[in-house]
Amino acid sequence: MKIKYIPVFTDDIEKQVAFFVENMGFEFYGKKSLLPDQESVLIRTNSPDLFIVILMDADKEFGRGRIIVNTHDCLNDYHNLKMAGVVFHNEPHYLPMGLGAEFYDPSGNQYLLIEERSYNNPV
Repeated sequence: MKIKYIPVFTDDIEKQVAFFVENMGFEFYGKKSLLPDQESVLIRTNSPDLFIVILMDADKEFGRGRIIVNTHDCLNDYHNLKMAGVVFHNEPHYLPMGLGAEFYDPSGNQYLLIEERSYNNPV
């Protein structure tokens, strides 16, 4: 088994798609019905078999998600995302699992940009 879809809930699909395409550099992939009576939008990530599924959350039935985005260079990606208009909650800082920074998308979903590091092994 493997994870194929990561759900992201929104009140404004167009705004959410623009965030992923214009700010994050991902690709609009199309529309698909994954849940009964609910159309969703697929966003292709940088991983060929992993998609973000944007779902309407008009009834606030679901809570907002927390998505972890792995990077090989947190400082570089932090800078590039800021230049693309992403507003960060904090600057990159050291966490137990590596160097990370948090941001939110326009719908309130929380993201952690993380460069995983092992503090037990010398570099």
